[in-house]
Amino acid sequence: MALYGVYGSHTTESCPLNNQENRRAVIEGGPLFKQVAEAANVKVVSQYHSGLEHTFLWVLDAKDAQTIESLMIQAGISKFNAVKIVPVFTFDDVIEKCKKIEGKG
Repeated sequence: MALYGVYGSHTTESCPLNNQENRRAVIEGGPLFKQVAEAANVKVVSQYHSGLEHTFLWVLDAKDAQTIESLMIQAGISKFNAVKIVPVFTFDDVIEKCKKIEGKG
């Protein structure tokens, strides 16, 4: 398993705050997302949103990016969001990598 940052964005017009169809999808499907993720063997670490920027950042723990891609499609997240999936690691991991480069780790 590895950590991935899932960066999403949508237009003002497709924002669930402004679009009834997408709002209903969030109300109905949102509470089920963690269950769907768990069934796909994906752990939801955190989910952050910037409402007026129309962006989100989720951190998921999964086997690979393809698993997350399938989850985003299955859960309907990609229906009105552009989604970017990027491998990430913690700042502590960065420190350890730097120490290894310097021969101190």
